[in-house]
Amino acid sequence: MKRKQVLNYSLIFGSIAGVACFLFFLAMYATKPNPLAFRRPDLGINIIMIWAAIWYFKRNNGGYLHFYEAFSVGFLTNIIGALISGVLVYLFIEFIDAKPFNEWMLHGKALLLKDREMFEKMLNEKSYQQSLLSFETQKHSVIITDDLLFKQVAVVAISLFGMAMRKLKN
Repeated sequence: MKRKQVLNYSLIFGSIAGVACFLFFLAMYATKPNPLAFRRPDLGINIIMIWAAIWYFKRNNGGYLHFYEAFSVGFLTNIIGALISGVLVYLFIEFIDAKPFNEWMLHGKALLLKDREMFEKMLNEKSYQQSLLSFETQKHSVIITDDLLFKQVAVVAISLFGMAMRKLKN
């Protein structure tokens, strides 16, 4: 029964987080010239939804919560939210307007060129050239993996929420 509850809470709150992050992207699209450069604050939306999912899960289980339950609910909520927002932004870029993606790629390439010395120290020359070339050949679908990978930072919040909210039966 609890596995189903974990999945249900994660689907509900992850879906809300994903749609809210996409709405945040649309707001940035309407107000900023390069909305993909300003979408990192949407991580806060995921963290709020993770907290809410864990809190509701705990509340509806008699106030008891194991760390593994909190981590499962939080992690799945985060993954589902990131996947939904990534797919929605991808669909927007693929079918409505690719300009934000193109500007995002140009900005990334300009940063790589601007700080060439630093990147060449971190990477060898061949890796640096491959990185430059990758900005020319990226597909729009990279938005999905970028969202999924970046939002894994929320694992720290998930762990903290899980530890702070846990309560075991005596």
